[in-house]
Amino acid sequence: MPLASNSMSTPDRTGLLRLIEDHGMRVLRYCGVSVVNVILGAGTFLVLLSVFDFSPLSANLVAWVVSTGPAYLLSRYWVWEQSGSHSVKSEIAPFWILALVGLTFSSVSVTIAGTITESGVLLLGVQLTAYGIVWVAKYLVLDQLMWSHKSADELTTEVV
Repeated sequence: MPLASNSMSTPDRTGLLRLIEDHGMRVLRYCGVSVVNVILGAGTFLVLLSVFDFSPLSANLVAWVVSTGPAYLLSRYWVWEQSGSHSVKSEIAPFWILALVGLTFSSVSVTIAGTITESGVLLLGVQLTAYGIVWVAKYLVLDQLMWSHKSADELTTEVV
């Protein structure tokens, strides 16, 4: 009886390598932008809760306003390496809509958590968890729909 081929049991290495080549550095840069955004947004959130005694909802809203502009600019220029003029319809509006989804989800979450605890650390954990859930979906939308990296051949095929 012949030995079974190993090709069926091994993962498709070319597909995995292509995935890493296509997304590896972009995902790392996206994570870097997220670190900056978390430090800016979470820092603002904690200071407003702890020092200025804002409500969880108000602190979350102000932190979102403070951190969303830099997140857009860093994402556009550094993660997806876009240059030139900004398109309100195809870039700015979709980015801010995605940011509003995160804001809404995190606001509902911190408001509910705020009825249970006043601990800034626990409220921050709730806020970060809510944003984290939206984070993966946001990357996929930004990468595949908004700032997709298409080759010249793909763009030529779409035009024809």
